[in-house]
Amino acid sequence: MMNHQTWKLDWAKRCVFAISLTSLTTLLAISSLAADLSTNLVVEAQAKQLSPTRVTSEEISQLKQALPRQNILFKHAFRVKLQDFGYCIFVPVQEFLKGSKKAKLSLYLVKNNRVVYTFPQSQNVQAWNFLGIKAVSFLELDFDGPDEDGILLVGNYMTSNFITSRSYPLNAPPPFPVTILYHREKNGFKVDENISKKLTERKVKTITEAENILRKDFGFIP
Repeated sequence: MMNHQTWKLDWAKRCVFAISLTSLTTLLAISSLAADLSTNLVVEAQAKQLSPTRVTSEEISQLKQALPRQNILFKHAFRVKLQDFGYCIFVPVQEFLKGSKKAKLSLYLVKNNRVVYTFPQSQNVQAWNFLGIKAVSFLELDFDGPDEDGILLVGNYMTSNFITSRSYPLNAPPPFPVTILYHREKNGFKVDENISKKLTERKVKTITEAENILRKDFGFIP
């Protein structure tokens, strides 16, 4: 028969084992919950970020069909996922109006081989002649909601018109950089004319420079 001391030792071992097993089960449950939470946070973070990718040769062919006879700036065309539009292609175009010696920047979203959205024109650049885009950035702006998507462009403009061959006029003033900031609103985008004008007046030349100003001076970027 088991004496009293042996029985107490055996009972103590059983208690330690039960407590260890309970602790292990709890630890596993907490770890699993943390992993699920971490995964969800990653998914949510990724869903809120714009991840532009360059268009493929097949997509270039589709863009030519959607925008025939247009001077598409393929270097700055990107496939993106945008609120209200889903996956689509952001397409900048240097557009020469018929009978005009001036070019303008036109921006489109193309999906399923057709234009699904045309961006509004910036009023700040109406009097100028668009030469080309230096850079485009898709960023998350910290407005009222966490999903506010912004599009930042830096382009080259000049005050003179093109001559008939669409080359620079002789003795023309030098080109200058212009920054345009779009922010998303319901079912589309809107030009922030005030901020765009201030960035242009500062002669911003790069996306990095523009983003630093938006972050430090205006608090637009998280």
